[in-house]
Amino acid sequence: MVKKGLTIVLVCVFVSAALLFSGCRSQSPDHKVEFMVDYIAETLDLNDEQRAQLDGIKEEFIAKAKEMHAQKEAMHAEFMAELRKEEIDQQNLKGLIDQKRAQIDEMIDLAMARLVEFHKTLSPEQREKLVAKVE
Repeated sequence: MVKKGLTIVLVCVFVSAALLFSGCRSQSPDHKVEFMVDYIAETLDLNDEQRAQLDGIKEEFIAKAKEMHAQKEAMHAEFMAELRKEEIDQQNLKGLIDQKRAQIDEMIDLAMARLVEFHKTLSPEQREKLVAKVE
């Protein structure tokens, strides 16, 4: 009787765990970005014009990220080719690293420019909400 009850409890625990963990799958980057845009819009009480500007920024960043991802494949292939060589060409590796740094710097510059533009559209109350969230 105790064994039967214990077996039923264990089966229920395993089924519950399986159902719980099946809902914990990773979301796509696009879904994560959309979630963040919705969160920012809701937190700062953005008007329609501000929301449209934020959506435009989101689309620009998604396009830039896809472009960087496409270049990542080529960089990875070139890096792997260097590893297969008898002797690694340090200048070639340095060039790959410099290229990646340039991409990151470009993304940072874009983010900074869009933040400045978006910040100009915020009301003083929205700016205070933003500061409170960042703190």
